[in-house]
Amino acid sequence: MQGLVTVFGGGGFVGRHTVRALAKQGHRIRVAVRRPHLIPELKVMGDVGQIELFQANIRDQTSIDAALQGATGVVNLVGVLYQTGRQTFQSVQADGAKTLATSAAKLGIDRFIQVSAIGASSTSPAKYARAKAEGETAVLKA
Repeated sequence: MQGLVTVFGGGGFVGRHTVRALAKQGHRIRVAVRRPHLIPELKVMGDVGQIELFQANIRDQTSIDAALQGATGVVNLVGVLYQTGRQTFQSVQADGAKTLATSAAKLGIDRFIQVSAIGASSTSPAKYARAKAEGETAVLKA
């Protein structure tokens, strides 16, 4: 079996397909999500023990570091379509992406995939698109 890939946001629509594709390629996968108890069906997308559900929050440095332990690659699929409470475009899509990329770089993980959004731009009138663009920039700098 190939190395461990940590997928942040693996419980969403794109995430489920990403986890399935990585499993078919023979990777071990750690799916880092805020509420792993809501996605038990992901574990059966691979062989026994191939997919691990892991509680982590992209806004929390300690949980990010724990989720990245032993990983050889990272996929960031985290995003919110609307803001609620502490789950803001800035905290999740910009700051979260920066924290994740910085942590991965410090751990020597050189395989990092950042999934953004169509229309991400620092000049967009939409806060969503500006935050996604800020996240992209932060990942490239990490």
